[in-house]
Amino acid sequence: MQEQEQEEMSMMKLTIEAPWYTYQKKIKALFEDDTDIVVGDIYEPEDGSSDVAIDIEVKTHGKFMALDRVLVKHVVFGNVTLSIYLFDEENANGTEDYISLYKTIFSGNPIVSSVKEATDFAGTRLGFVLFKPEVVQFLDDDTSDYYGNWNGLAEDIAREIFVEGYRGVNFCTEDKRNLPGTGKMA
Repeated sequence: MQEQEQEEMSMMKLTIEAPWYTYQKKIKALFEDDTDIVVGDIYEPEDGSSDVAIDIEVKTHGKFMALDRVLVKHVVFGNVTLSIYLFDEENANGTEDYISLYKTIFSGNPIVSSVKEATDFAGTRLGFVLFKPEVVQFLDDDTSDYYGNWNGLAEDIAREIFVEGYRGVNFCTEDKRNLPGTGKMA
């Protein structure tokens, strides 16, 4: 009898959130350790411009300009539109070099190993944002996870919130075999 009571007590009480809350948590998880970017909570805009919105405050103008160029600003979930608004203190023009934009966006962000450039066999310039090989996890009332967490890689979140492959920039996870201090090389 005691075993059954303990099992019932260990069951979680789950509530289901709308997908735009998960999307906001993904953005927040990607930048939570970056002191230059503050992701706000979901709210309903009073002007009716969209169903729900998120404000993102960017404290460095270079990062603001970079994010403004590559961040998806409107995401549709069925009949609900989520708008993302960026704010900073300046209004200057940004650079057209998209690899530099991502270098600026992720500078000082510990979730990113590096942003690298390469040239393919045809001479096309490519960029790669290399995320550290770790799982991003946050509570999301996920009924398929024992703890109710959303689990994934930072590169997957980046593919969802940025324009994947735009202007030759891609997202991937750093190969653990090539990380400093691992003593291994591919």
